[in-house]
Amino acid sequence: MVKKPKLPGTEWVPDTGDFIKISPDLCSGCGDCVVVCFGDCIKIRGGKAIVVAYETCCECGACWFICSENAIEFSWPKGGTGIKIEYG
Repeated sequence: MVKKPKLPGTEWVPDTGDFIKISPDLCSGCGDCVVVCFGDCIKIRGGKAIVVAYETCCECGACWFICSENAIEFSWPKGGTGIKIEYG
């Protein structure tokens, strides 16, 4: 099942690769990344954060910024993929 982005006027172009990576060795399971994730992309499972849906990510980087343990590696999806926002 492909999830739709939560932002109006957006669509998701697939084949992004894993542009958000969370290290289970560094993750403390605090949940700060879950709280700031507007797209509900990250959940706590087994006491650690995991990415559950790239398709709802708005690519803001808030998860990476908030992580005090430096457990999240964020890079932009490859060109032409990821969130596509309609301006106008």
